[in-house]
Amino acid sequence: MSTSTLDRVAAFRAHGFFVVPAFIDAGGRAELRRACDVALSHARALSRETGHSTPRISLLTDGVTCFQDDPGALERIAAFVGSARVCELLSGLARPGEADTPRLKDAHYYHEQTRRDWDGDWHRDSQFGQPDPEIERAVVATTTSVHFRVALEADDRLEIVPGSHARWDTLEELRIRRGADRATPDMPNAVRVALRAGDACVFHAWSIHRATYLREPPRRTLDALYAFGRPTVRRWAPPGA
Repeated sequence: MSTSTLDRVAAFRAHGFFVVPAFIDAGGRAELRRACDVALSHARALSRETGHSTPRISLLTDGVTCFQDDPGALERIAAFVGSARVCELLSGLARPGEADTPRLKDAHYYHEQTRRDWDGDWHRDSQFGQPDPEIERAVVATTTSVHFRVALEADDRLEIVPGSHARWDTLEELRIRRGADRATPDMPNAVRVALRAGDACVFHAWSIHRATYLREPPRRTLDALYAFGRPTVRRWAPPGA
């Protein structure tokens, strides 16, 4: 690994995230924003809720509909999130025993909603679909899932608890994350990750984190989610077996 890669992996292991300043230039940013805005404009035109009261849209799940008038825009986004430059940032982040090559699960476009402001809930992505904390705890301890995001406009909405990806919750963290006060500003040790336009951030999806959702300033952030699965073991069988 190069020195820069080793530094990124070390930061990820220690803190659960790292930032890459100026990952894409102004031209690349504008092209990517135009492609993502195709989907956002389509979603806002078709719905009173999606794109207005929600802070993100799915670019892959709803891609057939959102990009039906400009399929080339989806191709540009897919080429970017699957590019060698992006995949290089994910190199070395898997746990021992996990596949080295990440699997793209989805891509989302975060935007400013038009109707109201609110503070998001503190969470780990691992809790979704896992009502049993002990099952979730096993997921956190044994698997890796990461967000790669790039800010197409300055974005300081993400808050994260450094190091929380590598351990289970404290009693206070669990009370907040699984309790009735999930949007409190008083999460212990949380830090805000401020990205300038063009900056990229990679963070562990199992980290305790949240975002704040505001109508302004404009938010245009592309976020791709990747998972490192267990490698498939292929066993040789003799002919005719």
